[in-house]
This record gives sequence, C-alpha cells and structure tokens, in this order.
Amino acid sequence: MKTELILDHSLPDNVVKIYSKDAQLGARILSYIDHFTTDLENLAIGSEDGVIIIKIMDIVSATIYDKSLTIYTKEDEIKTSKTLSALMKELDSKTFLQVSKSEMLNIHMIKRVEPSFSGNLVARMIYGDKVIISRRYVSKLKERLGI
Repeated sequence: MKTELILDHSLPDNVVKIYSKDAQLGARILSYIDHFTTDLENLAIGSEDGVIIIKIMDIVSATIYDKSLTIYTKEDEIKTSKTLSALMKELDSKTFLQVSKSEMLNIHMIKRVEPSFSGNLVARMIYGDKVIISRRYVSKLKERLGI
C-alpha cells in the first residue's frame, strides 16, 4: 500500500479526505483513524449504582438480555437500562459494530474469529470473552476487518 500526504489549504478546517480504490482498505483506514481520534473520549452510563464514566476505547462488547444492557469493559461489567441501539448511536463510531440483534463489539478488541454453527462466527476477544456474530452481520464484520 502506498500512502501520501497532500496538503490542501482550500479545505475547510477539521476536514480530511482519504482516497482509496478499494472499499475494504478505505474502511480499515477510517476505522484506524477513528480508533485514535476517539481514544480519550468518555461516555456517561447511568446504572443502578449512579452514573459511571468510562473511556469509550475501554469498551470490549455489550449485550442486551431481558431489557438490561451489560457493557463489558477491560475491567468491569456495567448494567444499564439503555438500549443497544441508543448505545450504538452514542458511540457513532467505525470502531464498534453491531454483530447480532442483541450484541455489539469493539473490532479492535478481537483476537480471533472462528466459524460456528449455521454460518455464524465466533469472535474471541482479547480479554477472553466470546461474542457470536450472526449470519446477518458476518459480511459487515468481514468488510470492517478487511477480510
């Protein structure tokens, strides 16, 4: 891959353009940029223990079960009444991907992806968690990972 920085002073402030012939490569580059530009942002999560502030990039995955959303970070499990779609909207990031009706994950925390039953995949996360990727989301994950 050849990269080049071209300065264009006619662009508005805070605008960066990336050109790529390959959509998967472009998506990977945007994901990397997103990872580094959101690294220090925090997210306030309301839970039964009050409001908890977490670093967005510490989020490994999130699962909704019985109307309760559990957010898994590097060190904690935080339960909240927030919906998965509301969390995804707040994160608004290329780093996070919904992988089933009830789960999302941080693609930078994936250690390995393995085949599972019925065309599903299993993502093994770097902290030991397993996340099931349903068939409906397999192509989105492959595109995001560039595979």
